[in-house]
Amino acid sequence: MKQAYSVQQVAGLLGTSTEVTRALVGMVLGEARDLLSGDDLARVSAAHHLVHGGASSGESGASLHLGGQAAGRGRSETNQGVFDFARPMRRQEAEALFSQAVQLEAHDTLQALQAYAEVIANDPQHADAHVNRGRLLHQLGQLKEAEAHYVAALVSRPSDTTATFNLAVVLEDQGRVDDAIERYHQAIELEPSSVDAYFNLARLYERKGEKMAAIRHLKDYKRLLAERS
Repeated sequence: MKQAYSVQQVAGLLGTSTEVTRALVGMVLGEARDLLSGDDLARVSAAHHLVHGGASSGESGASLHLGGQAAGRGRSETNQGVFDFARPMRRQEAEALFSQAVQLEAHDTLQALQAYAEVIANDPQHADAHVNRGRLLHQLGQLKEAEAHYVAALVSRPSDTTATFNLAVVLEDQGRVDDAIERYHQAIELEPSSVDAYFNLARLYERKGEKMAAIRHLKDYKRLLAERS
């Protein structure tokens, strides 16, 4: 009899939260599961490694990037071939639902959240829906749930600058300063002109007592602001 692993056990093995693990399971396997086989575990672990790449394990002046709101935001290639997602994607229906969800944000956050959930049910790889649902949950203070959606977006689209920056913010909001710093650096690698990432890094290095690093990033922040003016 093959060994089965619970989501809680997988979370412990990966060193991440149950919420994030559930998001990864849904993305990689195409459906929610409470028990995973050894093969399932290997695939989820590979996805986790792709996103975190060796990452380690309040008060915040950070702000969310809102680029995912635009209904016309492009869709990049995903890792479907890498992960061999099991469920066929009903993308046409998902895109129609996504447009509705974006419009709902203006007047009904809860309905927008539900609509984004329906998008994800139709297309678990829909990075923009994960980013937008994560942002709304983040604004509502549901930090672990928001983190899970940002991670899911990055599983689908590893170079997503908005998901990377927002993940850094939600990690900072949970007090995970070192993890947040790593993500802000990744945000800068993806978008070297990200003034917000430089500013937030300067704040966090100041909080850690690393004065030189704080000054260096503050100088970069001021330089980028001057270039924009």
